[in-house]
Amino acid sequence: MTVQPGTSTFQSDDARRITALFQELESAFTEQNAVRFDRRFTEDVVFTAVDGTRFVGWEALHAYHRERFGGHADGIETWYEIESITFPSPDVAVVFFRQPVAMAQHRRENVGTWVLVRRDGKWYVSAGQNTGVVGASAS
Repeated sequence: MTVQPGTSTFQSDDARRITALFQELESAFTEQNAVRFDRRFTEDVVFTAVDGTRFVGWEALHAYHRERFGGHADGIETWYEIESITFPSPDVAVVFFRQPVAMAQHRRENVGTWVLVRRDGKWYVSAGQNTGVVGASAS
């Protein structure tokens, strides 16, 4: 099943929980709080960043986010725009999204495909791939 925003199906409990997870990520980014940002990633996460760097395991990803939030995220505003959520099985979701990133000098955008798994009733990011795309320049 694919769930598109703006449809009644998107209002399913699982789609709402996944949307809330992305809202948590936005808030943690704004706070530059790596612990809060990473708490919904699995221990065995495999994550590929925009620059192609692959992080295997929660500790590696968390070290990256600690470093990024420790001095490289000032003045950056970002948010997630979920395009669709696919549920290939009841405890697996694939989320397709856009992530605009606004900075003082310019704007760029990432597109992401993340695999989420449900464990003990909560959704966690198990794998992610972000790709940078050209965004509009700030006026």
